[in-house]
Amino acid sequence: MKNKTGKIIAIVFLILLGICWFEPILWLVTNSFKLDADFITSFANITGPWDYLTRLIPRTWTLSNYTELFVGGENVNTNANITRMFGNSFIVSIAVTAGVVFITSLSAYAYERLRFKGGDKIFWTLMYISMFPNVVAILPMFRIANALGWVNNLNALIWPSMAGVFNIFLIRNFMKGVPKEMDEAAIIDGANSFQVYAKVILPSIAPVMIVVGLFAFNGSWNDYLWPRIVMTDVNNQTLTPGLRLLMGQYEQRWAHMIASCLVSMLPPFLLYLFAQKYFLQGISVQASVKG
Repeated sequence: MKNKTGKIIAIVFLILLGICWFEPILWLVTNSFKLDADFITSFANITGPWDYLTRLIPRTWTLSNYTELFVGGENVNTNANITRMFGNSFIVSIAVTAGVVFITSLSAYAYERLRFKGGDKIFWTLMYISMFPNVVAILPMFRIANALGWVNNLNALIWPSMAGVFNIFLIRNFMKGVPKEMDEAAIIDGANSFQVYAKVILPSIAPVMIVVGLFAFNGSWNDYLWPRIVMTDVNNQTLTPGLRLLMGQYEQRWAHMIASCLVSMLPPFLLYLFAQKYFLQGISVQASVKG
């Protein structure tokens, strides 16, 4: 009886939590299909919860908020190009994800399997250094990017983001669950260290690699501060900081801004939607290796 009551309470709690999460998404979606005049007036003088819910529904449904993002429209006051920003975000996010997956997995393999003098000391020193807030490194990073000629260049967004000590820590802990006998068997068969990494370790840690890739893509896609600082040319800007430019483009056209925010959220959402099975498999660094 107690287990049944606890289960009911948990279900009710999860339903309420789901409503709290879903309501802002519903608000964004429905308002993105409104005319700007409809949006401005739809939430005035609300008399109660039911009245509020009914006003979420657009009086006139329109796709113009979305089509004008890509093909343009009236009263455009700036040359912000969302299609170009989309392309820049995809280039940066995919490149960063590929780099993070390769570099962090190879580094974790070196620290965990290739024992060398001072390896643990180097690793934990890097861990302690990584605990400083990222904003501390903004000025040195900008000076380095400027010296390399990377200001207003996508290289400034790609290369500094490819290494992450926390990702190395995550993969290394997951790698502890891979029996070392597998490495030894591969070495006996004539495999070298890189072949062990590529053919034995990588297939065994695939779930956590997918998690690291998801985090890397999402972090790169949603990065605002660093692209905002190092990219001053609109044509080289990525989408998330580019939304600030669209605020100037659309002035008080709030329905257009809501549509642009939803468009920017779509790629990470779809990525998590299709990869959720692997995400759940890899979220525990103590998961056992399947035989």
